[in-house]
Formats: sequence, C-alpha cells, structure tokens
Amino acid sequence: MRITMLGFSLRGFLLRGFLVAMSAAAVAVPWGRADEAWDEAGICGMTSPVADAERSFQPYPIDLCGSSCDELHGGDSCGEPDSCCEDASAGCCGLGEDRPSRRFYITGILGASFATLQSGGVNTEGAFPNTGRAADNLFTAGGAVGTAIDRSAGLLRLEVEGRGRDILPGQTNSFEPPTPSFFYAVRAADGWSVMANAWRDWYLTDRLGFYGGGGIGAGGYRLSVDDGVVSGYGHMGGFAWQAGTGTTYQITKRTTIDLGYRFFDTVSDSLPLTVNGTGGLPAGSYVSNFYASELLLSVRIYEPFRSRPVR
Repeated sequence: MRITMLGFSLRGFLLRGFLVAMSAAAVAVPWGRADEAWDEAGICGMTSPVADAERSFQPYPIDLCGSSCDELHGGDSCGEPDSCCEDASAGCCGLGEDRPSRRFYITGILGASFATLQSGGVNTEGAFPNTGRAADNLFTAGGAVGTAIDRSAGLLRLEVEGRGRDILPGQTNSFEPPTPSFFYAVRAADGWSVMANAWRDWYLTDRLGFYGGGGIGAGGYRLSVDDGVVSGYGHMGGFAWQAGTGTTYQITKRTTIDLGYRFFDTVSDSLPLTVNGTGGLPAGSYVSNFYASELLLSVRIYEPFRSRPVR
C-alpha cells in the first residue's frame, strides 16, 4: 500500500512539473503562435489520473491548446447531444470549450468615405433654388462594441457603433438664370454618426465568412455656406441609417478582420441663410443631405478583457 501511494504521489508530482513546464513554454511562444507550436510538437493532449465515484483513476484528456470538446471527444459542442459533456467524468466542458454562446467584442474601424452633400432650398435674395452637390473622398474612423450570439452556421452580432468623418469641401449652385452665375463655397466639418447595428454572419470555412445587415441612429456635421451675397452657418443633424455587407477572416479564436461596404445616409436638414453685411437679414434656407458609400477595414476582438484560460 505504501509503495502504491508513493507511486501515485510521484506520478502527480511529475504531472504538475509537466504542466508548469508547458505554462512556461506558453509564455515563451509569441501570442497567436502558441497553439500552432504546441500542435507541431505533438504535446497538446495528455491524460490525468483523476478519479470519480464510478471510475477509479480513469484517465481523460487534458487540452493544453484550447481545443473544443468536439475536437477531444468527437461531440458537437458542450451541452449538445453526443458531446463529451454527457459524461460527467470527462470534465472537459470547463477545460476545453473556449467559446461561450454569447461573446462580448470591441471593433476598431477605419476606411474611405466617398461622400456627397446634396443641396436644396431657396435663396430668397435672388428668388432661385439652390441646386447641385459637393462630393469628395473622406477618411473615416471609429469603433464599435457589441455582443455576438451563436446561430446556425454563423453569428448574430448586435452592436453600437460610433464614427467620425473628415471635412467635405466643395461648391454648389446659387443664382442660375439660366446657368449658375453664383456658387456657394460649402464646407461640412466634424461629421459624426452613432448607430445601433444588427449583422448576420455566415461561415464559409473555418476561417472565412461573409455578413449582411444594417443599422439606424443619428448623424450630423457642422455646415457653412457662402456665395458672396448670402451665407449660413450651423450644426446639421438628425436621423441616419446604413446598410452593408462584407467578408470576414478569423485570424485566431478571438481576433477577426472584416472588409466591408456601407451605404450611409442622413435625413435632410435646413440651414437659415442671411444677407451678408446686413446684420442677419433673412434670405431663405439651404437644405442639405449627406450620404456616402464607404469601404471599411475593421479588426474585431472577442472577450478583449479575458485572459487566456489557465488549465
């Protein structure tokens, strides 16, 4: 009996030493390469002689590389029929499954906004409508926070997104009898939007996927217009919406890159015009509508504040 107990004590000591060595190796391997390095070394799995009430020292696999239950035991996933978790002695749900059904994420976004400011309204000083549009290519950047919910063959992502846009300069038409003879110098600055989005992701392969969806919210900008006779300045803002699609590529279990397209639009808003040099004599209004086609590159990180599992 003493020899047997000594054997198990020695075996436990060696097991603990092995796990400590593997932990040190995880620190030494650069982040994002540890799993691959351990796989190549053939040391991702080992067995532990932990006993339960029914099986005396029945071994089961310990996953050192973050594999899921189905990778270890052939089941679908934790909690699903035929998964390893139907066997309580396997005990892998708390060890191997590294993807809960709901995951928090943050996203960094940057891209190009091919933006247009459409003009409208009437300049009463000349009794002519404001026409034409200003267009330019702008830089846009921002971020989003959200929750990803597991769905059949993909994810449902619900998020709140905020973005800013660069200055849009240009000119639109003022007096035009019969062709424009005056032009507004237009400047839309401090563009912003806050959106509540819903995206549906579908997996094409283990890493590659695509998605579609959209969102609603609010957007605005600081607008100044001046044709030399009348001018206006003020903050435009109101309801906004967007729709889009894109492709995703999963770099690691917790990092995904996203190349997407958006069509973004705001409702029209009206800017009062005054006659220059009169101290504010009304001269009609300048109605503007901002919209854009946008190409965005995003990096999404799931569970950003969760450390790697300790096993």
